[in-house]
Amino acid sequence: MRKKEKVLFNRNYNMMMLVGLLIAFGYSMISTLISSYAVEIGASLTIAGTTAGIYSISALLVRPFSGIAADRVNRKYMCLLATSVICFVMLGYGLAANIGALMIIRIIHGAAFGISGTANMSLISEYIPEERMGEGLGYYGMGQVLSQVCGPSLGVAIKNRFGYHTLFYCICFLTLIAVAVLLLLKYAPAQYSTEKKEKISVQNLIARDCLIYALVAGMFSMCNGVVNSFLQLLGTSRNISGIPLFFSVNAIILFVLRLFMGKVVDKSGLTGVVNFSLIAGAVSMALLGAAYGMPLIVLSAVLKAFSQGGGQISLQTACIKKAGPARVGIATSTYYIGADIGQGIGPIVCGKIAENTNYEIMFYVTGIIMIASLVIFNMYQKREGKRVIADLAH
Repeated sequence: MRKKEKVLFNRNYNMMMLVGLLIAFGYSMISTLISSYAVEIGASLTIAGTTAGIYSISALLVRPFSGIAADRVNRKYMCLLATSVICFVMLGYGLAANIGALMIIRIIHGAAFGISGTANMSLISEYIPEERMGEGLGYYGMGQVLSQVCGPSLGVAIKNRFGYHTLFYCICFLTLIAVAVLLLLKYAPAQYSTEKKEKISVQNLIARDCLIYALVAGMFSMCNGVVNSFLQLLGTSRNISGIPLFFSVNAIILFVLRLFMGKVVDKSGLTGVVNFSLIAGAVSMALLGAAYGMPLIVLSAVLKAFSQGGGQISLQTACIKKAGPARVGIATSTYYIGADIGQGIGPIVCGKIAENTNYEIMFYVTGIIMIASLVIFNMYQKREGKRVIADLAH
């Protein structure tokens, strides 16, 4: 088995940080413009929305298979393949002349992104010292946050000045740099990745011992989906101007939190961090439901940043540690399945609630779901604690 790294910012870790940043930037630059691009080439609004959403469905479907693959094949090659496909997909966007072709490109892009996310996380975890896993993953996540802050604006600026095709080619170039970095990465498969594995089955496509953590983590993604989908509509219905400030404040605080939250996760207990995060998230949603002006909106953004910044990184770290090095790929994909479900189903369910009641009730219900998750999480932690004590007794 490969000797575990003792220094966090080692050469391979830094290279994977750069790869993650480049891929995240490419995703953020294009994600907010796909619907408008679909309309430009002839799609209706309904089809444009489907074109945007089919990406997440494609990513969700490949998650379990990407997880088990990451534990069975050379992770560097897996990252290279997925990143190379993303690179070619960007050229495909520019060549798509009709909505049917664009749909196919979106499906391929979603699948490649789903594989890339699992493979990259599995690979970078090999270069993080065990005792600094939360810190290492926290720093890695800063790239995603930075891309969320700068990526959409940069994408819009390039599109407005040079057009969609130039934007696609710019993202293709960024992804090509990521491919080059991966080619320079020094990697030798760990011993456990070459050992004989069990046959593939439904049972070993998902890390069942990480499932509760993944589903609880999905609640934070649910909040993201609900806020992204309905906050602007809430502002319009209540005549609240300046709603974009919510996203700016949230992203900036989340970026700052990533600088040290990983260290807090490594030194503090999982239960305390997750409990605080779920309560902060619930209060954040309640404030949005009650908000008729920007002060409560901004306060909600701050609380949501603390919720997401602590809850997601702590649960992701727990999944990886719980599964062990030989199953880190399956653990990562299981975590992302929870995130995909929350991000996808949350807006659909809460949209139905808003349609039958109002936005206030919708946000209150979202907060109640967070509290229900808190109860389920603590029941699970209590049961796990009793199981560990029983195992030690025997």
